[in-house]
Amino acid sequence: MKVSGVNLNNSISMKQYRIIAPPSKAEIFYNEHKPATYSSAVLAAGLGIIYLAKDRHVSQLAKSIAGSMSKLSDTTVNPARLSCIMSGDELLKVLPRLTKSSYEATASNMQKGVYRADLHSHSTYSDGEGLVKNLLDDATDYADSLYSRTKNKFIYAITDHDTVKGLKEIMGIIAGNPVRYKNLHFVPALEVSFVHSAPKSNNKCEVSELLVYGINPYSGKINQFLDKIRRKRTDMTINFINDASKKNSLAKFSIEEFSNYYEIEKYGNQMNLHWRIYHYIQTKQAVTQLASRENKDPNILYQQIMEGCKGASVGLLHDRGKLPADIGESDVFRSIFQKYSPHFDEKGELLAPGENTFEEVMEAFKDEKGVFMAFAHPAYLSEKVENPAETLKYFTEHSKGLIKASESFHQAYRSHIKQDDVEAFQKATEKLGLLNLGGQDNHNRQLFKLTT
Repeated sequence: MKVSGVNLNNSISMKQYRIIAPPSKAEIFYNEHKPATYSSAVLAAGLGIIYLAKDRHVSQLAKSIAGSMSKLSDTTVNPARLSCIMSGDELLKVLPRLTKSSYEATASNMQKGVYRADLHSHSTYSDGEGLVKNLLDDATDYADSLYSRTKNKFIYAITDHDTVKGLKEIMGIIAGNPVRYKNLHFVPALEVSFVHSAPKSNNKCEVSELLVYGINPYSGKINQFLDKIRRKRTDMTINFINDASKKNSLAKFSIEEFSNYYEIEKYGNQMNLHWRIYHYIQTKQAVTQLASRENKDPNILYQQIMEGCKGASVGLLHDRGKLPADIGESDVFRSIFQKYSPHFDEKGELLAPGENTFEEVMEAFKDEKGVFMAFAHPAYLSEKVENPAETLKYFTEHSKGLIKASESFHQAYRSHIKQDDVEAFQKATEKLGLLNLGGQDNHNRQLFKLTT
């Protein structure tokens, strides 16, 4: 896989030079459930000894992570090897000095050294295309150039959805070669989802997200929380498909088929999974109906139709000419969809079969030292509620002091989001005392897709 380097000595260029193979399960701290082995020589004193000077600043978070890593191996990890790790408390002190331009990754801003931070991006551990090693290298290449020009360090966070697997790999990478990352501030973070009332939405219950900064990816409580939501979503998938099979046994739904065509390895632990299951069931039943009409094997026909259409809905298959227009979704599955979607019961209680409630998220992180949260892409949340300012005020006041910022400078809003609305929403969050931050919300193989 080729990943771009960034050379800013004279001009912006994208140099193809790095080939990184996907990490194996033996890689440092790659396996979430058991400690991986690695050479003690890599972490031994003597390698980069000057870098490990006693007076070098090391955050409390780095010390905590180093302690966790040491417990998982037979080698003591020197906290100084993680000195590029920035804690949540440290990030909070920097945020007031960053402006909107600080998050705009344009060629001009990078050339001038104005671009200084990216606090929202995704890797292959959730729904991104980039390997964490490649993304980290891209950020580090730019960090070296930025520091040589301005003496400022680049601040970078990978915020995968509901998982810390990528962060564990990154901790091992950084500890193995700390000098490489001396000009980078890396913030361990993730993006978590929560269900809330959404009066303006057709669904009445919607899922929004929070960015969580300064976490120890080895925290027992955080991992228990993430394991719980993973189990909930796995159970929901199995039960949803089993219920659909009872409604239509001819379609022969299966977990294996869903896993393949709706990429459960990539999307199986993410918000709104119930929609992907629903699309699978509806496309399979539609193809089964077509197969009956044409006297074909439905499973073989499904394979043919879904080629190049992973994750498709019936509507998308119509648009691509894969299904005739007179074969659509079946109403027989709508009650099942309602059962497994976030919804209010007869007593008005919010039920979230495969999602977190706001209260569950706050409970999971309330005791984590130095951690804070920010509303992710808040303009999307504002579309779903009647009074966005009051809604965010409620969440902020009931966050146990965790929500301290808002992603006012989100760089990847879809075209229907108006800048005037974003700025109005920013003013509302600032009135709540929330700090501004931003990020590219990058999902690409490369961290930077430069435009002039």
